Amino acid sequence: MKMGVPKQKKVQEASVGIIHVYSYKLLNDHVKFLYPKLRPLEKSIKQAMMPIPYEVYVTSMVLFSFIGGICGVALGFIISHFVNIQPAIVNYLLGPAMGLALFAGVFGILQVLPVMNVKNRSSKLLEEIPHFIGYMSTLATSGLSLEEIIKAVAKEETGEEMIKDARFITRNVEILGMDLVTAIKDLIHRTPPGPYSELLEGAIITSQSGGNLKEYFNATAKVQLEEKKMLLQKTTESLGSIAEIYTILLIVFPLLAVIMLSIMGIMSPSLAGFDLATLINILTFAVIPLSGVLMLFMIDTMVPKR
Repeated sequence: MKMGVPKQKKVQEASVGIIHVYSYKLLNDHVKFLYPKLRPLEKSIKQAMMPIPYEVYVTSMVLFSFIGGICGVALGFIISHFVNIQPAIVNYLLGPAMGLALFAGVFGILQVLPVMNVKNRSSKLLEEIPHFIGYMSTLATSGLSLEEIIKAVAKEETGEEMIKDARFITRNVEILGMDLVTAIKDLIHRTPPGPYSELLEGAIITSQSGGNLKEYFNATAKVQLEEKKMLLQKTTESLGSIAEIYTILLIVFPLLAVIMLSIMGIMSPSLAGFDLATLINILTFAVIPLSGVLMLFMIDTMVPKR
């Protein structure tokens, strides 16, 4: 736990830095009209467990967008100064156009970022649930209460999302003085809807009603393991399809392409204005390696990380 706390502290410092505080002090009074319009963003920030207040994040979005816009205008004027673009009106409008494009691009990326973090957190929690429920069931078998189980999970020195959440609950109970139920409900409001939030709600109900936590965790573990098994079966089937695509794209297609280009080279030295030897080199040193990287990326996104 000693190793985990400093890491969590570093993440918080990286998320809420001096520039975020400065942006809030500088722009808060000027961008208040954006707060109601971007209100769905507040929910995403909470569910992504981003340690930054909603208003501070909005002012940071505006500040970073202005910085991007200024850089775009400067880059556009530099390009127009060294490159003679015709007609002349395009040359004059290049700087403002690039500034506006970068402003909108940075603003859009920062607006989508919390939503992406929510999806990433949700997928991590979905992968971790089957592994941690068994551990929690073992702790419940030892006679530990729900609060003691959460504290035991919080002491683990790894960076899984469920361990971070256990530390979050423990912090709320021990430092902020919340009772256990209130602390867990606070975490549920910061959790994407799905099996994990249902697990927390069921744990609260079981604990309050005096139910058997061991039986609850065991029953939930069986359901999660069955879903995990079905997911792995679908992943195996998808990998079979990927293997067929790999065979066609990286084995059959290059051989057929080289044979066809070699035969065509006997009749004509070029194809559509390109030298056939150049096309073969492009196929060998560009198309095939890029296709291989694409296949590796597809496999990496499909295979569960644990």
